[in-house]
Amino acid sequence: MTAIAETTVLSGIRATGRLHFGNFMGAVRHFVTHQQHGNRCMYFIADLHTLTTLRDPEELRGNVIEIVKDYLAAGLNPNDSIIYAQSSIPEISELSLLLSMIQPLGELERIPTFKDLVRKNSDNVTLGLVSYPVLMAADILGPQATLVPVGEDQIPNVELARNMARRFNDRFGTTFAMPETLKEMIKVPGLDGEKMGKSEADNAIDINAPIDVIRKRYLARGITDPQRMRTSDPGDPYNRCRSVYPLHELITPGEADSRTIAKECLAASIGCVECKKRLVDSIAAILEPFQERRAALTKKDDYAREVLHEGGKRARRIIAETVEKVREKMGIIVY
Repeated sequence: MTAIAETTVLSGIRATGRLHFGNFMGAVRHFVTHQQHGNRCMYFIADLHTLTTLRDPEELRGNVIEIVKDYLAAGLNPNDSIIYAQSSIPEISELSLLLSMIQPLGELERIPTFKDLVRKNSDNVTLGLVSYPVLMAADILGPQATLVPVGEDQIPNVELARNMARRFNDRFGTTFAMPETLKEMIKVPGLDGEKMGKSEADNAIDINAPIDVIRKRYLARGITDPQRMRTSDPGDPYNRCRSVYPLHELITPGEADSRTIAKECLAASIGCVECKKRLVDSIAAILEPFQERRAALTKKDDYAREVLHEGGKRARRIIAETVEKVREKMGIIVY
């Protein structure tokens, strides 16, 4: 029997593209903080989920390897965290099918994330897209996850997993742990002020981009107060600055407490260009150490594959144990 850790932390990222600054600040840095005694940390690349929107097999395979390198450069240690590809665990797909037998369709169709996926992919609503939340529930319930760090938009999917765990436990006897979400997750604004997202190239900042490139992008596309026509005009960083000041509050040391930059903007003693430059300085302080470590991994594709292989074996042992119990309780026998 696999020993159950006090806390099993689980989260995943779709392989739709390279990681961006929003992933890094909102997710991966949280992953690293959970690498401590008493936690079993399981972080995966959701390549099966990625198939709902990404059509290029070579791009998918490449993205998986690059994300593993980003994980490692960010501080995830394969000795302390289990890093794996979703597709390496066939029991996840089996568990998704078994769970689908007790999941009402109408409940899936009411999930906000499902509605958003359908809206963005209205010309290609596949069965995989419809069953996306069930597969995510299998990702969570298979390892008996107790803590699931996800963005705010994914909370309804975790709530669905909780409902499925409760429904299964009530019908077949206690089998699944009840997952909780991490409430400290942050929403990182993109260049346009909306949530930074990989699928929106003009919105996101690549964490591997040179700082000079990031600086040019913010100077050209970062949104400050549109009503501030001249440097001498007082600005409103709290209500009218959509992308630059909100990020200052998240990453610039002391700003959330001192409001120094906000006060300077309100007093018209700092211009928008200077505000953007200071923001990129804050980004650089975070990313430059990461980029140095990441550069050392550039040509280590084989090492990334080894991490996935070993992590996949460890994850499969844990998840297979759960799926065996589910099969037995549902009356399925492997002859």
